[in-house]
Amino acid sequence: MTEIGTALAAVQTADVIMKQLKEIAEQLKPFKPDVKSFRIDYLEKNSEIKFLLYIPDSYKRKVTGKVPIPMPPGFHFDEMWDLDTMTQVPFSWTFDGKRWSLNAGKLPSSEKYWLTIKGKVTDEFLKEMVSVKAAENPCKDGDTDKFWIHSALKDVEILQRLWEELNIERVNADVRIGVERMFTSAIPGRVKEFFELQRDLLSAIRSGDRDREQKLKFRYRRQTKIRMISPSELQDLLKGFVNGDFFGDFVSVSQPFIVNNIEPANDPTVIVPEKVKVSVQTDLNYRMPTAKGDLCFQRRKFEESVSKKVKESFSK
Repeated sequence: MTEIGTALAAVQTADVIMKQLKEIAEQLKPFKPDVKSFRIDYLEKNSEIKFLLYIPDSYKRKVTGKVPIPMPPGFHFDEMWDLDTMTQVPFSWTFDGKRWSLNAGKLPSSEKYWLTIKGKVTDEFLKEMVSVKAAENPCKDGDTDKFWIHSALKDVEILQRLWEELNIERVNADVRIGVERMFTSAIPGRVKEFFELQRDLLSAIRSGDRDREQKLKFRYRRQTKIRMISPSELQDLLKGFVNGDFFGDFVSVSQPFIVNNIEPANDPTVIVPEKVKVSVQTDLNYRMPTAKGDLCFQRRKFEESVSKKVKESFSK
């Protein structure tokens, strides 16, 4: 049994990892596969596996035609290199719509080859590989809210027995920051009353309560005579506060994490945003199997900036 086969037989956990790797290793068994590296893009779920293959001349002479190699769904052979001459081997693998085949008889005289396989991995696969956690509630530090973040490879010792090199890039963690209270306090009372009246009127119309509907319509007509910002105008104003350009000035994250994306975390039809989702990412490998850090949100500065801009908008 090859080293990779021995390692797989010994693994009792990480069922998803075992299944996917074993499928590929078994299909390449005639070529004594030795897995050298595994690279995964966590966000896109793209993966790249590099194998060292041994294909002796005796095997090439014995084989005529193409050798079928069924691949797991979502994977394909990308490229193959001759390690003696360090040149790419052209047209070594073909696909007929159902399975891949190696044209071993047309390989050069070299015996060692570098094979790259690419494909998509599943969410379940990634969950077996990586642990990603982030605080749901912040720790208050004066005028700043702090959210801890933790990303780590699972079962590092087992993974090292499977791959000499492992790189999982752009491991993503989402932090949700509550902002509804800050926006609510910044909106003038008369505007909030108008929106509540509008909501109550729609509720009365839907319920069929004619008496309540007429009373609310009378109040609503009186209110509309007073010039104030419309729901759509307010929604556009508040949306500007939760985009990356504005909100990003009040968010920072400690190394080795970087901020990847900022967007509202609620229904886009909601007038007052409830939460903002800040996505942060880092890379994990054997040199850095664990990443810990904090995301800091300058709560007070954000509140003050929002209040100032809201007042400026309502004073126009």
